[in-house]
Amino acid sequence: MLFDPRDWEIETEIEVGNDDFIFGNYVDWNRFRHENEDELLDCFGVELPWDKTLTLYEYIEFVSQDVFQNSDICKNFLKDGFLIEEKSEILSNILIKFISRANEVSDDIISNIFDYYGVPSGIDYEYELPEYLRYWQKDFSEFDYGYYRKYPIKVEEYEETIIGIFNKIASNADVLIKKSLVLSSLIITESMFKSVIVEKIPQDNEVSEFGKEILQAEIDRILRGNNEGKNKLFKKLYNNKAPSQNWIDLRNSLAHDIESPSICGNEITYLNLKTDVKEKYSVLDLKEHLIEFCNNLKNITYSQ
Repeated sequence: MLFDPRDWEIETEIEVGNDDFIFGNYVDWNRFRHENEDELLDCFGVELPWDKTLTLYEYIEFVSQDVFQNSDICKNFLKDGFLIEEKSEILSNILIKFISRANEVSDDIISNIFDYYGVPSGIDYEYELPEYLRYWQKDFSEFDYGYYRKYPIKVEEYEETIIGIFNKIASNADVLIKKSLVLSSLIITESMFKSVIVEKIPQDNEVSEFGKEILQAEIDRILRGNNEGKNKLFKKLYNNKAPSQNWIDLRNSLAHDIESPSICGNEITYLNLKTDVKEKYSVLDLKEHLIEFCNNLKNITYSQ
């Protein structure tokens, strides 16, 4: 029986930046292992007779457990871990002392048992977690008109958030976390753009409820559709072309398969899903382009 996280109440923690932006959940699996040690061993049916004296037959029964038969745990950690308490020519009289839980190798034994049964170790961050454990379980792109009307991302607050994310990217060595943060910055940018669009849509109290439903359904379709549709709606509302967004292909590539793109230094290499050609984007350039996009939106919206 391998470990299945859905069978357990996994405690997630929230990673928050200096500006209170939530980067997402993370799970400290080492803490989970420690806090649930007895329950995990019981789940896997593994019995460890800490500090007990075993008969020879009890010892044979102990080492016959699957985890010890199919791994090198006994050879690596228990070969010197038994003390013969009573020697006898009669096998049934031989007594063997098992190590205590306080023994220095006991942690290694437990760790290897959990490895054998597939219990994760270390720390998993937002995009490494199963979907149901993530903080951002829904992509911002799935939210609708009502959400952006009620919870807009303001252009005035956007730049500080983006700077915080890119500071996190620069200070983190883990490539998957870097890519996850880049994707987060692009999703938030898309959400901010949608918020600007929704903010401009007039709320006509004289329109019937049926008419409002039709209007909102059409707006939802555009918001959830491709970028071209959002750009057209923006132009109708603001009588201006939407600022350039040359990171859309990168965003789609990361969202489609975050494992596929690679980061070397400050450069992301990704597959353009439209052309099937690999392209490159500087992380530093991306930061500048996102902030420039926000400033251009400010200029357009403030001039209205």
